[in-house]
Amino acid sequence: VLGILVVLPVVLSKVPGLKNFTVSAFTMIKVGFLMIVVADAIWMTPHGFVPTQGLATEELELPSWASELALMPAKNAAAFTLVFLTVVNYLLYNRAIKRGTIVWGKIDFASQFVLIFLAFSVIWTMGLMGAVRSLTRKYYHVYNLVPDFTPEAFTPTLAYSAWWITGVTIVFYAVVSFAILVTLKAGSPKAVGSPAPSVPVEAK
Repeated sequence: VLGILVVLPVVLSKVPGLKNFTVSAFTMIKVGFLMIVVADAIWMTPHGFVPTQGLATEELELPSWASELALMPAKNAAAFTLVFLTVVNYLLYNRAIKRGTIVWGKIDFASQFVLIFLAFSVIWTMGLMGAVRSLTRKYYHVYNLVPDFTPEAFTPTLAYSAWWITGVTIVFYAVVSFAILVTLKAGSPKAVGSPAPSVPVEAK
């Protein structure tokens, strides 16, 4: 595969009309990050949520359209994608360092707000993990040892929990985004108007 990546640009450069066709490094990095997210999601898709698959209820099974993602062919493709993107990112970053200098201390103003979203995304993931954990011991205080069949021992389905947790996350993102927009608008310097030209006045 790496040999194809080395030979392919040379071959494509000989094709008429494709010599001036280029893709920016920023576009490649953005597409690569999206592929990493998808590959990680496929890699972390479990085959089952309970240790004994025979005890799994319908709420704990993957939908039919997602069942293929839990098999090894999909996970092998995801692992290959992650390794491939690691090599591509290394080549891009190594070339960027050779062609330019790293300027420390200069960062986009919006990056500090992105950290807020990143931190809450971790909490979002923890909320989903907590929902899965509660579903794995469904109707049990201790799995298969201390049952709980009281009416108050209701555990929502995984889809119901995921929609609520995702909805709360989206609402939080919307509130924080509105606060950021208000802050940036209030802190932006006002444009100073040019002084009016002086007009001579006749003496009385």
